This record gives sequence, C-alpha cells and structure tokens, in this order.
Amino acid sequence: MSSTAMRAGLAPRASALGARARARFPGKAFGSLVPRSRSGVSARASNATQGSATTTAAGATDTTYAGRRVVLTREEGKNGDMRERLSVRGIEVLEMPLIETAPGADADALPAALADAAGWDWVCITSPEAAKVFLRGWREAGEPDVPIATVGKGTAKALKGEYARGALTREAFTPSKADAETLAAELPLSANARVLYPASAKAASTLQEGLESRGARVTRLNTYSTEKVSAVDADAMALAKAADVVTFGSPSAVRAWLALSGLAGEGVAHPLYACIGGTSARACDKVGLPGVLFPESPGVDGWERVVLDALDSLP
Repeated sequence: MSSTAMRAGLAPRASALGARARARFPGKAFGSLVPRSRSGVSARASNATQGSATTTAAGATDTTYAGRRVVLTREEGKNGDMRERLSVRGIEVLEMPLIETAPGADADALPAALADAAGWDWVCITSPEAAKVFLRGWREAGEPDVPIATVGKGTAKALKGEYARGALTREAFTPSKADAETLAAELPLSANARVLYPASAKAASTLQEGLESRGARVTRLNTYSTEKVSAVDADAMALAKAADVVTFGSPSAVRAWLALSGLAGEGVAHPLYACIGGTSARACDKVGLPGVLFPESPGVDGWERVVLDALDSLP
C-alpha cells in the first residue's frame, strides 16, 4: 500500500486503522465490512444526466484491473480526470453524480467585492468549483488583476488559462499540503491583510478562522452550495451498489450515497470507499460507512492511489 494512504476496513476487507489514521481519528475504527458478490447484476445505465450514469472502460492499456468497477460521484462534468486515469487501467468506470451545484446567497455580491477599490491582499480559492464561480464573478467585475491563493494543484489548474493569457499576473500561492489548515498556516500575510474568501455555503470555517487568528481581515462570501440529487436511476444504483469501490469528493456526496443507496445498518454488504481527503473520510465515519481509504494529502493523485490500493486489497 502507498505510504500516503490511510485506511480502514481492509483485511482483505476488514482491519483496524493504520497508525497515522488512528492519530488523526483517535478511537475510531471506521467499522468492519461485510463482503458482497457482484453476481446477478447486469443492468446497464442510461446517458449521463442528473440521477443517471455512464460506464466506460475504453482505451485501456493495462488489464491488471480488468473486471473491476469503480463509481465516481462528483458533479456532472467533474469526473473526467479520474475517469481517464482509471479507464486506461482497464477499470470499468461508472459515473453517477450524487451532488449538484446551486448558487449561494452571496453569489451576486462577488463582482462588486472583486472590484472593491481598496483591493485585496489575497483571494482564497479552495476548490475547482469555487474557481469556476470565482471566474464568472471576476469576468463580470472586469477581470481585475488580483493575487490568488489556491488550496491545491487541482484548483490552481482551473485558473491556469487566465495566467497563460496574461489576465492574471499578480502573485499566486499554493500551500505545501492541499487543505484549509495548511493554507491558513502558510499563506504569507502582511499586517491587517485583507482577504476575500468566496466559498461554498457548506465549507467549514477552518480557513477564515485560521487566517483571522493570524490577524487577517477576512470577508467570506458564500457564492455557491452543493446539494445532493433527489433521485438516481435504479439501474445505475444497482450497478453502483455492486461495484468494487465508490469514490467521494465531498461530505455532501457521502450523505447523498447513504440516503439513496439504502446501505445502512448492521450486517449490510458495502463496496469499499475511497475519499479525496480526510474531510470526506470523517463524513463516512460519522454515518458509519466501513472500508474507507483516503490519502494523507488531499488531491486527485493521492485519490487515484487509494482507489488502486482498495482494488489491490480485494481477493
């Protein structure tokens, strides 16, 4: 297993947490896992829309994982990178979006905030979706050249084109670890720095509180929110429940899975679960989902590795 992975519920399907995971989640064992069979499930899914799914394994150059199925649950249009990484390994990828994005209460206030004549020492962007919403407001504001701090490489990638064409030229910052705690601790701050934080309404207050504890004046705008879908296609869910691994990129996706899958209670057979980071893993633990892996450093690279670790653990 990768040295960056944290795990629970694998031996081959059930074990205690590793030492680092215990340190991060003291006293937690993430439950145990009841193995299940994929036999009897042959339904195919419809086209990719809200509440439905598509499957892919085309273009595979590696057959190591042939016959394995992984479910991707991010919003529609957000699963492409992971889908490509897994498909080339011969993995059957089932895209079943469990969450969708809705405008936040402060969405309309973002353009005016970005155009504030007082300027900003930093604008903090903490997810690809936040970057997408930022860019929409930034264009409405006339594309002001602002210094931007992104939480990780995936988020920074969403802004790369604007730096390439010279629309953004001021300093940029990405912390050594892709999480809010590290960004709050490492962001260079001058005295009384002004920080604009366009965020998800459901984002924790970790970043703003961390920056304020260092003397920054933080303006948080809840520019969007993620909501769970109300229903999924029955055939898609049958395929998902019989998959080898289900992936989660946010706590909202975890809650949606629990609500829509019906996999709750003792003695219920589960897939393995691979989370993008510790925040989603905590959400799994909170609702009692077993067999959870997550990378020590959040991000798609580590996420891919723990998906493969989960598959490698299976008989």
